[in-house]
Amino acid sequence: MDREERDLLVLHLGFAVIAAGVLLAPGGLAQGWRIAGLLVGYHLATLVVVQWRGYLRWRSMWWFAAVCSVFQVVPDAVLAEGFGTLVFPDDGFPNLGPVSGTMTMMWTVPLVMIVAAADALDRRRGAVAGWVGAVVAAGVVFIGAEALLPPLGLWEPVGVTTWGGWLAPYVLPPELLLGAAAWAGVQITRERHPLLVVPVAAVVSLLYTGALAASWLLLERGLLAG
Repeated sequence: MDREERDLLVLHLGFAVIAAGVLLAPGGLAQGWRIAGLLVGYHLATLVVVQWRGYLRWRSMWWFAAVCSVFQVVPDAVLAEGFGTLVFPDDGFPNLGPVSGTMTMMWTVPLVMIVAAADALDRRRGAVAGWVGAVVAAGVVFIGAEALLPPLGLWEPVGVTTWGGWLAPYVLPPELLLGAAAWAGVQITRERHPLLVVPVAAVVSLLYTGALAASWLLLERGLLAG
């Protein structure tokens, strides 16, 4: 593990510890504002570290994930408004349609973790390991998020099959695809003009939206079963 990877790991572990303390702490501050404050802090801390240390790989991963996170409001809204399979409880923070505004920043954290794992494997073991790492990391990270975050009131699956009342199986294949697509997006845009990230991230989010729709029809609605 090189210094950049170690610092990235330390920042994310520190963020997880701080987030747990803030979200579970008693008090009258609305959960949405707590989440927003944490995410703003995450982004600022990332920028400080990558600029101070000159971490170009981490900066490119963060920038792609941050832009993609904004576009991820679209698939979240499709699930909430179009399919009616996802609800965002009122968390006190302004909404974008049916989606909490905090989601524009929240996807950055898991996407950076996934792409960082793929990047490390790619440099050490080659391209195949990188792609496998992106998919495996997506499974681990997103299953963990689905287990930990809904009980905190961030979102809730409704009207669909769930495992343990929290994980909707139909979202897993699209989330694995998202991990691979995000890794591809970083590779395409790295060392190129930063604005190229915008259309590429938009395509990744649209691909994820389409995958969600197909998975919902096939796995949840049983389209192939007639």
